[in-house]
Amino acid sequence: MSVRTSLVTTRAQLEEAWAVRFAVFVDEQRVPAELEVDDLDEAPTTSHELALDGDAVVGTGRLLLDAPGHVHLGRLAVLREHRGRGVGALLVRALEDLALERHAVGAPGAVEVVLSAQEAAMGFYRALGYAPVSGERYLDAGIWHQDMARTLTAGSPSGRHAERPGSPSAEAGDVGGPT
Repeated sequence: MSVRTSLVTTRAQLEEAWAVRFAVFVDEQRVPAELEVDDLDEAPTTSHELALDGDAVVGTGRLLLDAPGHVHLGRLAVLREHRGRGVGALLVRALEDLALERHAVGAPGAVEVVLSAQEAAMGFYRALGYAPVSGERYLDAGIWHQDMARTLTAGSPSGRHAERPGSPSAEAGDVGGPT
């Protein structure tokens, strides 16, 4: 796989992230357009990653700071034609690394990563070390979700992911839905 990730640092890159999200959430999943982009996208504590295949943006995800040591991973989206190649897992790892780097607290640094998983994507997140928080399901933009979480610890082998044989390769397109 020649796909790499890159931290969004410009308005043009943010607009590329939005284009991927609109293709996945609005066009494919019929999430109302007015729910897809929100004020959190441009909050100073929000970070976005892009997945790039050469110069083409093929995926994106965002990280919201909820509180010191607590973040929300969301808006994970991979264009349909690039799914099944590990792009979603690459984005999750990049966002986790960013969470550890910028938002971990304590010694050693730890951060809890929470996400709102579409139920169809829960197996994908389980394979990346996430577990359901309560098992309670809820509708978000007409799509069933459950909260999942994982605590990462700096310097711990379990704090970061290595490529694993048998990891799921299908990307579900969304972790955060329109929230």
